[in-house]
Amino acid sequence: MKSRPGLLALVTVVVILLLQTSAPTPAPAAARVFKIAVVSDVGGRGDLSFNDMAFKGGEDAERDFGVRMVELVSKVEADYVPNLTTAARDPDVQLVVGVGFLLSDALAQVAQRFPNKNFMGIDTFSQSIVKDKFPAKYPLPNLMDIVYEEHKGSALVGALGTLLAAQYNKPYIGGVFGIEIPVLWKFEIGYKWGARWATEWMLKNKPDKAFKYRSDFVLWTYTGTFSDIPKGYAAAKAMYAKDAVAVYNIAGPLGLGINQAVQEIARARGLRSGPPFWIGVDANQDWINPGFVIASMMKRVDKGVYFATKWVRDGTFRSLVKQHNGVVVLGIGTRVAGALAEGISVSTLADLDEFVQMGVNAERLTRKKVLPAPPAEIRARVKAMRDAQPAWVWQAVAELEKAIREGRVTVPLVLTKPDIEKWRNELGWTPEPKRRVS
Repeated sequence: MKSRPGLLALVTVVVILLLQTSAPTPAPAAARVFKIAVVSDVGGRGDLSFNDMAFKGGEDAERDFGVRMVELVSKVEADYVPNLTTAARDPDVQLVVGVGFLLSDALAQVAQRFPNKNFMGIDTFSQSIVKDKFPAKYPLPNLMDIVYEEHKGSALVGALGTLLAAQYNKPYIGGVFGIEIPVLWKFEIGYKWGARWATEWMLKNKPDKAFKYRSDFVLWTYTGTFSDIPKGYAAAKAMYAKDAVAVYNIAGPLGLGINQAVQEIARARGLRSGPPFWIGVDANQDWINPGFVIASMMKRVDKGVYFATKWVRDGTFRSLVKQHNGVVVLGIGTRVAGALAEGISVSTLADLDEFVQMGVNAERLTRKKVLPAPPAEIRARVKAMRDAQPAWVWQAVAELEKAIREGRVTVPLVLTKPDIEKWRNELGWTPEPKRRVS
């Protein structure tokens, strides 16, 4: 009888051990998915510009960082706040991207409602809105605007146009602008400054082609609109009538009007390639009329999305917001947190390949014809056009880019009325009577 308690205790221990052994082991918690959400403006997918570039940046981040991208396409401006809100409510989304300045106000609103989520806007001025309306919250710690050094890119294509004017003995280059707002002054003065730089470069390096910069050398018109294509056509037609070698599109869709003017000249003269040329803006627009778009001043929206995703992944996003008062600039030779972070370039054939592929994708998505010719033909015609220009033209543009990157020259950044008047006095007003900035 004395042995029973001991036996009972032993049995109890064995049962407990058996129960412990057979109890289900809790499964390890699944790793959270890192998602980014990209909210388009009304241009949506297939615009071959801002939105497609942003989605491309998200796809590059998926490839390199293992994140997943959620796409929210806005049909009307009223969709901006709901789409940003939907994205922020997804528990796995760690970065919400708004594409284009039209989303500035919506980003400022929604970022305040979701302080634990990170928000980034491309070409936006959300932090300025916070500063004006909610100064106590400025800079909002979870909100970053990414902007670009368009004045430097404009200087490169201004130089390119001027070198081509010298090569083809043309008297002018032109620029068609949209609404006259300070951000466009960056383009205007950068373009004119680059033109003058090129004339000085030729005096030193190509004296047989050199000419002196004139205050009326750059023809330019503010059309007062970004969407009225006939106004872009009329402005460009007048410039080509004066024998401008190239016209820079700084007016968004009005570039289609510039292209229309070039097409008319090409048909009338039986041309397969320029001159005349036009110069694309923001995205790679070389594909639109291969052989006549000499190059594009590219604002790398894709890089903005890519870098912001990296900064969130690395845990540096909010410290960068603090260091930069919420506004990070990408340009030529720019560095963020010590690392090279550029976002401005003149288009290359590699860029063309990417955009032609976007065109192929856009045709699949929209079931509409987008590309003007088969991809191989577009590339061949653009390459032939570029190869037809003398090497010293491209060499000079590359030298200017290198000088900008190394800080050996400074392209003026003009954003105020006193500055625009000062630089117009120095680099040229319109051929019409001088006017003051309203």
